[in-house]
Amino acid sequence: MVNSKIIRGVGLVILAGCYVAVQQVFTKRVVGDTKSLFVTLIGGGRGSMYNTCADDSPTLKKLTSVNLVEKAPTDLKYNFYSLHNPKEYLGGSDAIMVEQGPYALRKHSVAYNVDQNPSALTEDANPDPKGNLEYSTANAYLVLDKDTKATTNLQRNDDRSINFSDSKVTLPETKRVLASHLSMSDNVVNYSPDYLSLLGTFNDEVNLILSLECTADQIMNIGVAGKAQCSGSGDSSDCACCMLDSDYKLATSRNTGVEPAYTKCNSFFDDEGTTMTMLSRLASHDGGIAVKSAGEKKYDGSGDLISGDFYTALIQEHTVNDLLFGYPSAFLGRVAFHAQMDQAKKSLSSPLSSVELSKRMLTGQMDSDLSFKLGDIAQYTSDVGSVCFATCLDGNGDCSGHAPERHELSDVDKIKLGGIDCTPYTSTYETTAKCAVINTVLSQDPNAVGYDACVCANGSDEWSSQGCCLAGGSNIGESLRGEGCLFEVAGIEDPNYAGMDTTIANAIDLGSALEAWIEKEASNVSSEFMCPAAGTGLDEHDIFGAYESHDGSTSHVTYYHTGNDRIRQADVTDDASTAFSTPVSGGSGKFFKPKGLTSKVGTSQISDGFPIDIAHPVFVPSAKKSIDFNFEGVRDNFVRNKVCGTDSCIVSARLIPANTTFHATNETDGAGLPFDGLQPVGHVSGPSINGRPEYLHQPLYVGGDEILYTQQDNSYVGRADGNGIKIYRSLTESDPGAFNPDTNATDSNYQLVDKAVVDSQSKALLSHVDIEVASGLGARQRMRFGTSYSIWECDPATNEKCKLALNAQAQYSCYSGTGSTVFNDLAAADKSDLETLGLNNFTYPCSAANLLTPSVVGGKILPSFWVEESTAHASKTEIDLLAAYAKAYSKNGNTFILTVSLVFVSLFLGFSMLLRCLCFEQKSNFMEMEKPAASTASTSKSGGGMA
Repeated sequence: MVNSKIIRGVGLVILAGCYVAVQQVFTKRVVGDTKSLFVTLIGGGRGSMYNTCADDSPTLKKLTSVNLVEKAPTDLKYNFYSLHNPKEYLGGSDAIMVEQGPYALRKHSVAYNVDQNPSALTEDANPDPKGNLEYSTANAYLVLDKDTKATTNLQRNDDRSINFSDSKVTLPETKRVLASHLSMSDNVVNYSPDYLSLLGTFNDEVNLILSLECTADQIMNIGVAGKAQCSGSGDSSDCACCMLDSDYKLATSRNTGVEPAYTKCNSFFDDEGTTMTMLSRLASHDGGIAVKSAGEKKYDGSGDLISGDFYTALIQEHTVNDLLFGYPSAFLGRVAFHAQMDQAKKSLSSPLSSVELSKRMLTGQMDSDLSFKLGDIAQYTSDVGSVCFATCLDGNGDCSGHAPERHELSDVDKIKLGGIDCTPYTSTYETTAKCAVINTVLSQDPNAVGYDACVCANGSDEWSSQGCCLAGGSNIGESLRGEGCLFEVAGIEDPNYAGMDTTIANAIDLGSALEAWIEKEASNVSSEFMCPAAGTGLDEHDIFGAYESHDGSTSHVTYYHTGNDRIRQADVTDDASTAFSTPVSGGSGKFFKPKGLTSKVGTSQISDGFPIDIAHPVFVPSAKKSIDFNFEGVRDNFVRNKVCGTDSCIVSARLIPANTTFHATNETDGAGLPFDGLQPVGHVSGPSINGRPEYLHQPLYVGGDEILYTQQDNSYVGRADGNGIKIYRSLTESDPGAFNPDTNATDSNYQLVDKAVVDSQSKALLSHVDIEVASGLGARQRMRFGTSYSIWECDPATNEKCKLALNAQAQYSCYSGTGSTVFNDLAAADKSDLETLGLNNFTYPCSAANLLTPSVVGGKILPSFWVEESTAHASKTEIDLLAAYAKAYSKNGNTFILTVSLVFVSLFLGFSMLLRCLCFEQKSNFMEMEKPAASTASTSKSGGGMA
């Protein structure tokens, strides 16, 4: 007998097999077709709704939109680091860096000069004429320190040009984001990056100051046998600028006390001399910190400073507003001009008068011939005067105070300078008094000896009113060239022209701000690959959205490889250096390689949330190269990352920078030098062709070497002790109060940062990009990167110019090993005489800041700031569309599964009934066959009885 359980089991197996088979058929056939359709519609293919091939492309309209009401802005949050103990640090102590912020901005950007051209990334034999999208970008900024209304009047014409309409639209009010205890007028103390650029141009402070007195050739002749002292007139290249102190004393001793016919170099370094006094005063105007007070020894060794303080321009104090958007520098305006006069003269094909040469230099006409680019200093000085002159009229003799805020100004040239510290303008205002004296003398005697009329470099007569940048003028024989000139220090962000709207009360005019940007700022073109070739499965579809060029170039020189682990002054100009050029690659974070439909049948998602297991390159403008982003991995408790539209959310994946970001994997590109976690970018930063020691990194050096948090090793300058670093962060988002470095204090609101602390907070510090996996659509991103600087090193063993800072009496504390080598290489007679004079212990300063602050160690990397840039790339409409696809997919899948299930249940029941019927019929036949037949006797008996 066949067991009925076996029959039912067979039925169940058949049912399950049929269900699985149908599901697989559905997944591989129906879903496979759907998957191909999705890749076509929402991936990187030619038919994608994200490409810009068609004139009516929604992506083209989105990327070129000037509708600031709908166009998503970029939110910026800046965290700055302020040096708590600048004087002590410059004296050799650890730098105590205190983080302050975040300071919130909102950036509104529009594309202009939009064009489409064939792409270099396609392999199509006949490239589409609209292969890439080219554009320049204009920016305007709102400072989120109060509730703000803003207006716009931008319209996009059919030819994609921008029209600035007479009618305005008001954006939704932007609420204050800045914490109540923070202000844009907060001060930050740190390195001056442009002063570091100036040091790089002249190698170090000693050479910089000598360049104010002598030509480059005359400085090179210092210490060269047979070179006579320069007479002080003319530009002879066959004489020496001066004589080093040890040589001067040796020559005096050998000449029975008669001083040689040379100028002692130290005479240029007298704190109370004309040049040094001028440098200190200008540094003070620029916010430089005092490094010496009355009673302390002077730099030339001639005694003590009699009165007042001495200031350095190396470390300065500036407001957050100035750091972000730029500020004037009196120090650079005068010193960078004067120190390059010799270089400018050498570049001339025919001689010019000193006034005409000065005019050309101060109006930027000779920047291509100068190592430190000056720009149009003359016009910038005049512009600063337009907003700062009023601060000079209080009778105190200086221009203390700030320019009117941007929301108080409507003139775009003034708006750019809104809120700047006007103190540097003091040097400009002082020219009015000096020029008035000269004018009085010359009006009485036009031929007065020692007097020349003042000449403003911009061709105006502003010397008689608000003051100006002077290209000429003499007062009692003293030249006034370069006086009053202000150099424009660029801000971290772009210039901001967002000022007062004169037609709507208490509103900021974004339309005029963007119009001013387009008119006044350089147009650096970028292009993205937005129209790939037709077809399916093409490799070029995977790089859809990638940059082809950025900031006007298809590649950027990012580093000069010399084999050294630290940036040096001559890296860029050294013939032995190898320029490392990085091709522009990677995308903007808007589009990634799509994975297609990957979710199971019946689910309410179109992807499983796991991106393709590859590196996803994203171009980072501050690094001028792409950085690989990888999937963050599965979160705790399998929590899924999501992006949301209007009413619903869909699964997304979060990408974060690779663990080896800014690590030393290819030494020729500089990454990981001098420590893992750093990317040197200084070779191509700032106004000097020599660059500056600037480094890009992730916030708080996350992912970097542990040594970055202490930097106590000073052995590379020949010291056992010296500078280190300590970084502190607030433990509260509210006002932390006065900084208290005592971490043991129970009331301390600050935490000492080390690698363990940073690692524990890495998720909140790392950049990330959230993408919808199926389509490859970049939904939102937060890019977080920081910038640090260091003082140039000045090793006399590898840098001949650094030897001019020699001290023969061990008054400096670094490079004593090199000093011993230099001394031992001298002639025996010289060594003997120097030993007799006690001038036999050669030492050098510890950095390129080798005159004003000789004890500070070069190469210590101090954080300057880090910034978070948040952008929502995907609109709610795009997310809603993907969510609608997901709902439709889920609904269709569930309907199909339910239908198939019901059909198979019916088949199973019918099949079971059939089997059951067959079983009953079979059993009945068996019973009939087994029934025994009646015996003859019984029949007979039975029959007989009836009878």
